[in-house]
Amino acid sequence: MVQKSARITPCMASPSLTILIPCLNEELGVASVVREYAMAFPQADILVVDNGSEDRTAAAARAAGAALITEKRRGKARAVATALAAIDTDLVLMVDGDGSYPAEGARFLVEEYLREPVDMISGIRSAQNATQIFRPMHQWGMSVFASVLNFVFRFKPLDLFSGLRLFSRRFYQHVPVLSRGFELEIELTIQAVDKSFSMTEIPVPFRGRTDGSDSKLRTVRDGLRILRLLVVLFRDYRPLAFFATIGAIAAVAGLAAGSAPVFEYFHTGLVNRLPLAVLAASLMTLSILIGLIGLLLEANLRYHREAYHIQLRKFRAPAQKTSRSYPRVLAS
Repeated sequence: MVQKSARITPCMASPSLTILIPCLNEELGVASVVREYAMAFPQADILVVDNGSEDRTAAAARAAGAALITEKRRGKARAVATALAAIDTDLVLMVDGDGSYPAEGARFLVEEYLREPVDMISGIRSAQNATQIFRPMHQWGMSVFASVLNFVFRFKPLDLFSGLRLFSRRFYQHVPVLSRGFELEIELTIQAVDKSFSMTEIPVPFRGRTDGSDSKLRTVRDGLRILRLLVVLFRDYRPLAFFATIGAIAAVAGLAAGSAPVFEYFHTGLVNRLPLAVLAASLMTLSILIGLIGLLLEANLRYHREAYHIQLRKFRAPAQKTSRSYPRVLAS
């Protein structure tokens, strides 16, 4: 039962809201999550995305009163992308279906938006028994990925993998979701940073999963997938830095390979180590070509960024929204 303090009093100017709950085999927890959030947000639409579950997740969600759509292709990102295409409300609140995010924390996000509207608000997970809820390897991995993100994109989130997020219409309708699974959260963060969307993070309560349900996260497998995504996003969103780094490595290798033939030439006037000299010249040429590729891609990316932001100007920023009402979710 959710306490009365978790309720939000509806008013005429309140933005329309959809509670988005992607689920995979969450039969044990999804019904309680739907009921808890329905009590906390009585005016909101609650949409559950069944991501190819093999249990009775869909039936449990329907019985609890949620609208339901199905995305049979496994992967949280795919489920969320399918749902966002069906949603047409001012705000979208994304929450996991395992019961780990109390509705009280979601209320904090909505209140923060009403107080200071931004494009994305993330919940920073905090728990009294954090050592029991968060695995040590997961905590270490989160800090490493956050540090890498800070190094590459100059932004260090406090909780990179938080599953509780609030999106404005301007954000969720204009950010592509290209990942497949648990890389979703990091992709959303990088998209927000790269496209200059406004965002903030606030602390929210966090608790253990519903008893009997298992985590879908696999430390090594998903860690490697996230690392691969970081490399791909670095290549796609910072091409000059990415290819310049590779070019610099090739140049250093070329200088190292060419140092011996050059030293030999200045002392003897001959180049006896011809293969090493050819290798050095090839590496230096390759480094220049790689650098030029990065420069061309950076110029092309700048052009597309300019076009993107010109199109985005047609949509008002959250702080400029009016009280106009919009159609609610059409999925069933």
